[in-house]
Amino acid sequence: MEIRGNYRYVFTVFTPTFNRCSTLPRVYESLRHQTLRDFEWLIVDDGSTDGTGELVEEWQTESDFPIRYIYQENQGKPAAFNRGVQEAQGNLFRGRQVPSGRVGL
Repeated sequence: MEIRGNYRYVFTVFTPTFNRCSTLPRVYESLRHQTLRDFEWLIVDDGSTDGTGELVEEWQTESDFPIRYIYQENQGKPAAFNRGVQEAQGNLFRGRQVPSGRVGL
């Protein structure tokens, strides 16, 4: 069954973030261990000042899956979410918040 259609990936894993540099590594590690690889990780940074952008840039150079990073001035979580929906290149869209505990898809 073909679910890709005109989309670049089967699905987009979306993470809106604001100053979550210390917790984003859990999401990254979880995604690294996924067996289905036809996805992109889309991160919309809503104005972080804690080094989030630099951390994501490092991952982009070493990751074996696509990571797209979009920075915008702080507009609040709803605006970051809407931007993610607009930018997603996956047929399916999975919002993923940075949790305080265990990460899973």
